[in-house]
Amino acid sequence: MTDIHRSALRYTADITVQDIDALAGFIDRRIALLREADGAPGGEEERVGGALAQTVAALHGSAREVLGALAVRAAAAAAAAREAGGGPAGAGGAGEGVRYPDEVPEELMVRLSTLWRYLLTAAEAWSHLPDYDVARWRLDGHLDAEHEARARWQEAGQAW
Repeated sequence: MTDIHRSALRYTADITVQDIDALAGFIDRRIALLREADGAPGGEEERVGGALAQTVAALHGSAREVLGALAVRAAAAAAAAREAGGGPAGAGGAGEGVRYPDEVPEELMVRLSTLWRYLLTAAEAWSHLPDYDVARWRLDGHLDAEHEARARWQEAGQAW
């Protein structure tokens, strides 16, 4: 397990910068081992490792950018709400016309989910290793359905 001991990932909104950094770091360590094992400069493992390292670096950077954009939008929406008197948008009065975070970042959440899936795919070959955090590093799709299924199983007295 990783040194980040948090509850299991349930929703895309649960993904943090620490999760993204930890998963990318895990992959980078595995790539380094792969490249070192090759021994022959310019060998296939080195080329594949280099290509994977570039891909993971790009995914990692993009995912961090998306999280940053979500944070900026949330902060801007919170500031606008405070300025407008804190009332909810559409309720009339002071909060009218204020765009809240749940109205704005849908596209960013989809993008984050996609980037997360790509990082998980890059790590999939090593998911059996003990330092792979199976509770946190998992697909975030179908989570509403999974959450509902877990509740049904637990209501029926079955272990999940």
